[in-house]
Amino acid sequence: MPSDRRVREIMVSLRDYSAVQAEAPLAEAIRALRESLHQEGRVWYGFHSVLVLDHRQQLVGLLTLRSLLRAIELAELRHDSQLKGSSWGWYYANRVQKNSGLRVKDIMRPLTLATVESEETVFQAAVKMVAHRVNSLPVLEKGRVTGIVRTIDVFQVIGELLSD
Repeated sequence: MPSDRRVREIMVSLRDYSAVQAEAPLAEAIRALRESLHQEGRVWYGFHSVLVLDHRQQLVGLLTLRSLLRAIELAELRHDSQLKGSSWGWYYANRVQKNSGLRVKDIMRPLTLATVESEETVFQAAVKMVAHRVNSLPVLEKGRVTGIVRTIDVFQVIGELLSD
C-alpha cells in the first residue's frame, strides 16, 4: 500500500549521485551538476544537487542548484548601479566582492540540517521537507547516509495514493 511505503524504497542511492569536495570552487560544483543533467528535446533531466565530501571523503553536505543560484545572484549584485547608488549599497556590494571567492563549503547545506531515517514513511519525509523548506533529504540508516530522497520521489508516491 502506498501510504505504508518507506523512504528506503524510493530513495536514490549515493552511488548514483555526483560529488564534489567541500574546498572546491563553485565552478567545479557547477560542472558536476551539469554533468549529472541530460536533455531530451527541450526538457532537462537529472539531479538538482551534488554530494559534498570532506578531505576524508566523508559526506558532509549537499549543494543544491538553488544554493548555487543564490550565490550567483549575490555575485551579480556587485554590478547593480542602483545598489551602489544608495548609502548602504556600497557597503553591501563591497561585502559581496570580498566573498566572491566562495567555495562549496560556504554555501552547501550541512547534513545535520535535515535528514530522514530509511525506515520512516514517505509521509514523514514529506512533512520534514515542508518543515525545513528543502527539496531533498539525506537518508540515514544506522547513523550512516545511504541515499537521498527527493521531492519528485515523494510526489510519485503521493500520485499513487491519489489514483487509488
